[in-house]
Amino acid sequence: MKKSFLFLVLMAVVVCSKAEQPPLLTPPHVEFKYYGFYGIVDYSFMTSFKNESGQYMNPSTGDVVYAVDKYTLSGITAIVGWQFRKETALGIGFSYLNDPDGSFSQIPVFLEFRSHYMRSRLTPFSSFQLGYSIPFGSKNAIDDYTRIDEGGITMGLEGGLRFAISQKIALNFYLGYQMIHNNSVERGFNSVAATRMSELYHHFKCGLGVNF
Repeated sequence: MKKSFLFLVLMAVVVCSKAEQPPLLTPPHVEFKYYGFYGIVDYSFMTSFKNESGQYMNPSTGDVVYAVDKYTLSGITAIVGWQFRKETALGIGFSYLNDPDGSFSQIPVFLEFRSHYMRSRLTPFSSFQLGYSIPFGSKNAIDDYTRIDEGGITMGLEGGLRFAISQKIALNFYLGYQMIHNNSVERGFNSVAATRMSELYHHFKCGLGVNF
């Protein structure tokens, strides 16, 4: 009888102790989808470093003129691709970039290799882009004008952060570098085409956008 009573008391103590324990709370955690189709839409901004593009000649006097360009490009960058593991994705994209004068407006088209480094809501990422930049063919409306006659290879590097709002929507911010090599840039003097020459430009860039 005593043994049965002690057993019942022990069982009651165990049941009460379990009932008093609060339920275990799992900390909120959102992990962005890690496999399949993905898309990115960014607002992109680029500014060229000071660039001495070379020289061209005044066709009237024969004087040599040195050209220095400092310009900005801004617009939309869109990328679609396939994420085949949590850290690695491969995509194709383009940027629609315009500058205030119009002479350097262009559309880079590229392949992108993107990597994410943490399996958490906030993760750093990096990307490498390689492609070809297609010029609009427009020029600034002044006598001494500039116009991209033929586009060329472009290469970009980015590093930034991605913050997941849900498994299907995230925000991203990045800083990076962009190189654009134009095979032929036409420079005119008094509205007359003076020279066409290859030019290489280096840019600082940044962007803010949405992943889905």
